[in-house]
Amino acid sequence: MATAKPPAMAATVIVHSTGARFVVDDGETILQAALRQGIQLPHGCYNGVCGACISRIISGRIDYPDGQPLALFAEGADKGLCCVGLPHGDLVIEPEHLGEDCEPWL
Repeated sequence: MATAKPPAMAATVIVHSTGARFVVDDGETILQAALRQGIQLPHGCYNGVCGACISRIISGRIDYPDGQPLALFAEGADKGLCCVGLPHGDLVIEPEHLGEDCEPWL
């Protein structure tokens, strides 16, 4: 008898200062989900290098399936990158560069 695969879990992310909330589907980065739902978060390289999307983690945890991004090596454990991070459950964040003009690198 085959065992059924558990259903994929979605997580809710809240941007602390604005109250914006959005749902991140299983396997989706925080930035991908925000942009898909019309929530503008600062971003640049989409690869965890530039640090434009760095956010303070108020509650919850961010996982990095491909290992810790370069932009986090000099940061504390309470910081995360939305462009490459996957939420490990529900999350409250505060982007450091919110409202700044962070033009994506193309």
